[in-house]
Formats: sequence, C-alpha cells, structure tokens
Amino acid sequence: MHSLEVTDLRISIGGRTIVNGTSFSVRVGQRVCLLGESGSGKSLTASAVLGRLPSNAVTSGSIKVNGVEVLGVPASKRPEEARVAMVFQDSAVALNPLVRIREQIIEPLRRHRGLSREDALQAAVELAESVGLPDPETIIDRFSAELSGGQRQRICIALALACNTRLMVADEPTTALDVVTQKRVLDVLKKYTAGQHTPALLFITHDFAVASELCSDSVVMKDGDVVEAGQVHSIFAAPKNPYTRELIRAARAATVDPYVERFKRELEDLRAEDAAQAPARAMFYDIGEVSRAYAMPRKGLFGKREMKTALHPTTLTIGAGERVGIVGVSGSGKTTLLRLMLALDTTDTGAVTCEGKEVFPAEVRKLKWYRRKVQYVPQDPASTLDPLMTVAKLVREPLVRLGVDGDHDEMVREALDSVGLDETFMHRRANELSGGQAQRLAIARAIATRPDFLLADEPVSGLDLPMREAIVALLRKVSEERGTGIVVVSHDLSMVASLCERTVVMHGGEVVEDRSTKQVLTDPRHERTRELLDAIPTLHVMPADLQIA
Repeated sequence: MHSLEVTDLRISIGGRTIVNGTSFSVRVGQRVCLLGESGSGKSLTASAVLGRLPSNAVTSGSIKVNGVEVLGVPASKRPEEARVAMVFQDSAVALNPLVRIREQIIEPLRRHRGLSREDALQAAVELAESVGLPDPETIIDRFSAELSGGQRQRICIALALACNTRLMVADEPTTALDVVTQKRVLDVLKKYTAGQHTPALLFITHDFAVASELCSDSVVMKDGDVVEAGQVHSIFAAPKNPYTRELIRAARAATVDPYVERFKRELEDLRAEDAAQAPARAMFYDIGEVSRAYAMPRKGLFGKREMKTALHPTTLTIGAGERVGIVGVSGSGKTTLLRLMLALDTTDTGAVTCEGKEVFPAEVRKLKWYRRKVQYVPQDPASTLDPLMTVAKLVREPLVRLGVDGDHDEMVREALDSVGLDETFMHRRANELSGGQAQRLAIARAIATRPDFLLADEPVSGLDLPMREAIVALLRKVSEERGTGIVVVSHDLSMVASLCERTVVMHGGEVVEDRSTKQVLTDPRHERTRELLDAIPTLHVMPADLQIA
C-alpha cells in the first residue's frame, strides 16, 4: 500500500510550467527524499501534496494520499485519512510566538486524537520527551522565542507526530542547524518515521549526505522533471544522469572527508621538507578579554531576572588579509563575538581594537573609518536588502553613506561584475532575485567600498550545493585578488575547510581550539571539535571517479 502516489503531476503559475509530469510514490513504512537544487520544483511538488499551492496555480495529474485523491483540495477540506503532517524549514516561523508550546501541541492532540485536555497535556510531555528534549515539562511551558533552533525543530517534529497521520513531509528541516543538532534531529526522524505504526516520510533536501543517511529511496528533480529515481545506494553508486553526477560531486565537496585526506598529505609533505613557518602578518584585530551577558526573561511578574553569559572573557588576534573560520554549535558564543566585532553590541569587559583603534557602538559618523575598513555579509540577504530599491541603488548606497570618493557608477559595475552579476541586473529589485543571486548581491554591496575585511555570518547555509560552491569560490577569489581578510562564522566545517586558513572552535562562550584549519581537521585536540567532526553527515556511497581532488 502507498502512503503517497504522485502521477504525471503538472503545475503552472502565470503561464509558466514549473513541474512537468512528475511521478513517484512513497510506500507505507518508507522514507523517500526529493533531491534537487533551488528551482528544481521539489518544494512546489511538496506544496501540492500538502494542499498549499498558490491560488493562481494550474494543476493536472493525480496526487493520492492513502488512496484518496487530493490534488486541488485544500488541506482544511481533506478527509481525516488524507491528512499530511508537515515539518517546515524555518521552525521560528512555523511556531506561534505568542502561544506557549504546550498549547500548540495540545491542539492537534485534541483535534486529531480526541483526547481530553488532561490526557493531551500528558501526551504532550511524552511527545516532547520522545523527540529528545531535556526537561520536557519545563520546555513545553515556554514560548518558542525562548528555545534554541534545534529545540524548536524537535518541537515541530513532535507537532507533526501529534497529528496522527500516515504521511509526514519535511522540507529542509535541518538546513539552519549546526551539525550536532542536525544529527539529533535526523536521529529523531529515523526513530519516529517509516515504522509499522509511524508515518512514512517525504524528505525534501538539496543535501545528498543527509539524504544518504536518512532515506532508502530518492527522486532527483531538475527544472520540474524527474531525471532519476530509485534506491539511494544504487543512484549514489552509479548515477546515470549527468545532472545527478554533478550534484553528487558537489555533495562530496560539501563533506569534510576529502579535505581531511588532502590536508594529511600536505602536512606530511611539509614535515618531510621541514618547511618554515608562514610569514607573520600585521595585526588587524586585537580582541582582548571581551565578554557579554544578557538578561533572561522573568519567570514571573515579580521574579528575579537572571543573567546568561553568552561570551566568557575571550582573547583573539587576527592578522591583515587572514581568512579565519569561527565554528561551534548553536549557543557557543560565535555570533555574539561577531556582533562585538561588527560594533553592533557593547562589551561587558575588555575591548575590540582595529589597527590599534578601539571599536565601540556609536553614531554612524563616528564609525565611518571602521565601516570603510570592515563590511558585513549577512546569512539571510533578503532580510537586509530593501525590496523597493534596485540592485544598482543597493550597491551604491554604502558608497554614498560612507563618502567614498570616485566614480560611483563605475564602482557599482565593478562590484557587480566581480560577483558575476552583469548590467542586466542593474534595474532589478532585490525580491526579483533568487537566493544565490541575492547572496551575490550582498557580497557585491559589501566589497563595493573595497574594505580590508569581510565579516560573514553563515553566508551559504541556505543555498543548494552548486550555489554554495560558487559563493565559497567567490569569497576566496575576492580575498586572493584584493587581499581582503575574511572572518566566517559557521557551523559548517567543510565550508570553513574550503575557504579558511585558520579555524577557531567555540563552545559554551569560550574558545576551545585555535589552530590552522589543516591541524584542526586532521588532529582535533578538544572533545568538542571531535564532536563537531563526528556529527558531519557522511556521503555513504561515492563513486571513485566523482571524488574531488
């Protein structure tokens, strides 16, 4: 029996065909991944399964959930046996920030399982415990904003399980998580799907390594077509389609294994040659004993406000032109440190200096010298780019605000050209760009003033594998050609390995390891570093001729 059958599904929006005759199925007790890069049609296919297509979508074909035809039927009007549970990519958006977690879990338990409120509350605690949340009774009494990203994502899985359906759809549920939290979420999905009494799973992702660890079968999509389908180990061992081969090659590059192998060879060669140390660099950043603590919400109207230390006294120096990766799990303090370096927050102790000058939050006019030297590349460019401004105006804005001398039109063209955006993009608006194009625009905006340093926060976490490769290559090119230093905050050690010469590992608000990237990956000394490396998903099947150099 099939939990899901999709037959010759076609979806058009505004006269443009986006899904073109897609067919696949998910059997009871099966986990199937829908693979493809951005724009391949996989998320729109999932929206059709969920009954969440936009009102102007034109569809044909068939979608059956547990044997019931549901194509074109909104989720609210489907019969009980054809309901589908959903785990969204962005858990912060999926959860109601104004309602306590317990009420959000109780609602589907009472609606779909017919439990009394008392029984539903007990079941909510049991569900929270089953998905690996510590102290579940306390956790479900909080609001979503008080939880970490990994905790929120596990709550979303608990909500999906509470719906008591025979099919669960998960759309990129681990994209924004650190590798340790990602492993925990994947373990929960493995435990509570594809069993005799648990939902079948349709898992949507662009991460082949995650797919190879979680799913038994895969469907590869490109431009709305299914180009390859079958068992994961068969497709990954002998991909027939060139597109699949390219995605697998990019997936191999996105794992840490090939870098570890290469770095071991390079370090052995260096020892054999008794190579001299790299020349010293002039100091750019001197971060001395900086710390930061934040006030936590009161537990009651007259409750005592507790302080949480996000960053213990930390000392770090970074040389001019150096490429440094700061890695760690969520809550390790890496983003707090980046905010202090960006002068977006004040330190409780210590100071951040740039080329000997102290950096503190102040009026924009007082920080112009610093903003000229240091620019920021955000994780989510869509949230930082004005949707009403054209691409040309967005790149020109920092030149004007910082009073940069020269021909601004030529500087804008040069910045856009360096990130691979030609003049046809000049008059487009930010909301007309794809995710990869928006990230390129954010980099162009950052390098337009020719800064000495770029500070980047998870610059590739939401991108598919080919675009991830392109953005990392672009950052490396900017650094090598212009001598620009880069500090990258990330939970992705493979991305850091491909870009950074040095890696700083943080945990619990402290620096636990600070060495060259080659040394950190080949000989991790701290247990938290080893935990990060062990949690990275492995591409289990890899043809030898697809391995990267």
